[in-house]
Amino acid sequence: MGTPCQVYGLKSFLGKEYDNLVTVDVVCHGTPSPKMWEKYLNLQKSKYHSEIESVAFRYKTYGYHSSTMRIAFKNGKSYFGSARVDLMLKSFFEGLSSRPSCYKCHFKTLERCSDFTIYDCWNAEKLVNNLIDDDKGFTNLIVQSSKGEKILEEIKDKYELYSVDLKKAADLDGVMIWNSAQPHPRRNEFYHGIDEELLDNHVQKFAPIKVKDYLIEYSKKYLYNMSAFRYIRNKLR
Repeated sequence: MGTPCQVYGLKSFLGKEYDNLVTVDVVCHGTPSPKMWEKYLNLQKSKYHSEIESVAFRYKTYGYHSSTMRIAFKNGKSYFGSARVDLMLKSFFEGLSSRPSCYKCHFKTLERCSDFTIYDCWNAEKLVNNLIDDDKGFTNLIVQSSKGEKILEEIKDKYELYSVDLKKAADLDGVMIWNSAQPHPRRNEFYHGIDEELLDNHVQKFAPIKVKDYLIEYSKKYLYNMSAFRYIRNKLR
């Protein structure tokens, strides 16, 4: 499983099809700069005085619709942060962190060279009648090949599957199927100065995290613990 460019690269390298190779591409927003990622990890290790044990970009701290960055450290401590306050996620969605090629992606089409394409299904209730969103998450799945069709037929009894309108699903949740992420207007300036100061200070100049962002972030855990977070979120949808 990987981004569509990774699947294409693998298949180009192999040069032929393999019966035991099943490929899955994810509808991609972009791949972050390795340099920025390294700086981000080093900053987190410095703050928590520990090496990192694991990282999850989309940890379901507050349910499927409010995923966060989670870092588990070897000293037993953990860090959580949503795209509102996390330096890496904030930069990613502001168009600062992805590689230049991602802003002009050549793989933004509905038809892919993989066997399956997957992407988040935030609007499952709008696609399937009488379906209740339990906040555990649904995934849109597009079968791209005859091999994919055969595999899905073999495993369908193990999953909760629904046939939905492809265009409607894409219109609701698949904007990145066809569209590349847009670069931040000061992206080049951001990277020219990235080595001159600590990453948190540098990001603040280009994608500022405000006091209200921290207040909203810190209030989430209390609302969630009181079972109020999901209720409020649904009301605001």
